[in-house]
Amino acid sequence: MVARVTYLPGVVTPAEAAAPPRADKLAEAAGVAELEGAPDTPTVLPKALPTVWWTEEEPVEAPAEAPAVAGRRSGRTPAFVEEPEDDEEPMGEGERAAFLENIVVRALARKGLSEWEVSRLLSTNGVEEHELEMFLERYRSNRYIDDYDLAENLVESLHRRKGFGRSQIKAELSARHIQQEIVSAALDALDDDDELKRATELAEKRAPSLARLDAATAERRLTSFLMRKGYPSAIIRTAVSAALSPQTRGVRFR
Repeated sequence: MVARVTYLPGVVTPAEAAAPPRADKLAEAAGVAELEGAPDTPTVLPKALPTVWWTEEEPVEAPAEAPAVAGRRSGRTPAFVEEPEDDEEPMGEGERAAFLENIVVRALARKGLSEWEVSRLLSTNGVEEHELEMFLERYRSNRYIDDYDLAENLVESLHRRKGFGRSQIKAELSARHIQQEIVSAALDALDDDDELKRATELAEKRAPSLARLDAATAERRLTSFLMRKGYPSAIIRTAVSAALSPQTRGVRFR
């Protein structure tokens, strides 16, 4: 026979714990009391109860969302985004000229720029088209820009360092919008003997990597290599012939 369990006062029994919440408790949480003088009348509950967080002690109303502040955008803005200041005063003419000159000088410190490239840089920084010539003339007088000097330096650099021939050098200078008469004048310093010598050096340096190929394939690949460098066909034939000859550095082809 199982002894009957008697619970002390104030202890919640398992049956009470499993029972649904009483209507009077919900009504008390909703702020609605039972009607006086009608004890048997069902408790009147509101149609919608307020959102509550139930705790062991008492219900706590859910925190309300912070009200929006007029004039502010909703959502979070990254801390690193700076809002532009409407009351910032525009620069004066002298200050603006110094600001632009500083930009150009810093760009020229990295590499030489053509007049067209400087014009693009100025336009990017707010210079109107009708103002460009004024700034370019100032930079010419200060020797910041000189397309003749730039073209001569590029011809020397592209030919000696990169091994480019005449046509490829011309394409490189034209891509930087240097005037054609300036390009032609700079290329006059590069004669056929210089091109042949440089093309032969390039061909002889590359020939050993083609030694496992048959002679026809090696000749075709070496010819394509020099064509991409921009050398004329007559110079290519001479340079390839010299590089693939049996006497050249002892390289033998199949």
